[in-house]
Amino acid sequence: MKITKKIILSLITCSLCSYSWVFAAWVDHFKVEFTPTTAKIGESLDMTIEAVDKNDATVSDYDWTILIFSESDPEAELPSALEDNTYTFKESDQWKVKFENSIIFKTAWTQDIHIYDLNDDSVLWVAEAEISEKSENNTIEISIISPETWITIGENKTSISWMTQKNHKVNIFVNWKIISTTSNNEWVYQKDIENLISWENIIKAEVLDASDKVIWESLEVKIKVNTDSLNIKSIKVSPESVDPEGSYEIEIITNPDLIEVTAIVNDTLTKLTQTKSWIYTAKLVAPKIPWTYKIDTKLKDELGHEKTELWSASIKVNKLPEVELKAADGTGEVCDPNKEYKITWLKLVELKTKSILTWDKINGVDGYNVYKKLENWNFELIEKTVDSKFEFEITWDKIKYDYFAVKAVAKNNCWQVYEWALSDATKVKTWPEVLIIIILSLIIWWFAFSAFKKNA
Repeated sequence: MKITKKIILSLITCSLCSYSWVFAAWVDHFKVEFTPTTAKIGESLDMTIEAVDKNDATVSDYDWTILIFSESDPEAELPSALEDNTYTFKESDQWKVKFENSIIFKTAWTQDIHIYDLNDDSVLWVAEAEISEKSENNTIEISIISPETWITIGENKTSISWMTQKNHKVNIFVNWKIISTTSNNEWVYQKDIENLISWENIIKAEVLDASDKVIWESLEVKIKVNTDSLNIKSIKVSPESVDPEGSYEIEIITNPDLIEVTAIVNDTLTKLTQTKSWIYTAKLVAPKIPWTYKIDTKLKDELGHEKTELWSASIKVNKLPEVELKAADGTGEVCDPNKEYKITWLKLVELKTKSILTWDKINGVDGYNVYKKLENWNFELIEKTVDSKFEFEITWDKIKYDYFAVKAVAKNNCWQVYEWALSDATKVKTWPEVLIIIILSLIIWWFAFSAFKKNA
């Protein structure tokens, strides 16, 4: 009997529906854990709830709603995440939800928490915890262990670490502003603080009991914030413009306590030397190509803080005067073969169907030779041109990229040909790799579509 695709899809859909119904039936009960299992009145407990099957294995798709309440202590504080004593599992819970510092019992003895599936009250669990009376001499100490008092930091934020017992309310005072939190790990706790003032800051901590009475106060910790330690007071470049590969000097005056000052020019890093207090200098060599180059600076202080300032200054590399060569017509001045007329300023424009390589024209030169790089960095002459540009058609018989270089060519009045050194090799696009990807994708799609039609 021939089964149509529509019938197959219907059967699959029905199977999935049945699977969903059977799957829901796998949920047998909940596993509920208190941490710790004992506490005093007013102390908070962590509670973890997990949906499991008859073998206590996690039900991996449980996303239903549960009802949570205490029958033994109706005044108990329940998790703030509940809405009308209910909670719906989310995918981010990973089928196990933990409520930290969420359960606080108000009476002593064995207390319970009931968990029910809101859609099926046969899926349930009852967890118990032993709650004791509050001690009249309940002294729980708290102390700040980080940061240390009177240290200096370079930014207006830090982390506070303190030590006290678990599951207690804690107030952190930062310049008399209160940050309320709860200790929820073993012994050592940490919290990030921001918006410290520039200069002296006072930090203090206190631990509270269930009635919000202060049990213990820590000693004050005083720290200083100095955000001005990573600033440049002045920067001087001398001279401000140089010839290609000419030398120049940078002098930077900063705030004290820096251990490293670096100048970045054309992606080259140079560490400056401290010559006097707060004064750092370095001698640098300008790049070969004429341009105005930005000078970035990087500062580092003894506290390990770093700061990068972009475009702190600039250096101008001058363009050399154009070389005048006489045309090779038998008259005029003879070109000087001892001079170097190397082309150093290649520019590339990439279009969809071609790449255009251009360079600065040298007046009086008879023409230019264009070379293509072969293996082992040998070059082959591919074209002679009188224009200061050359176009590369993007075709199917070339590789994705090739390297090309250019020579200037001139003749003196004795008709002797002079060729100077090759320019730096430039990477030129000669293959439309984006178009290749599109065509290959279309071919793969066509084969897949043909196979689908054949099997239909």
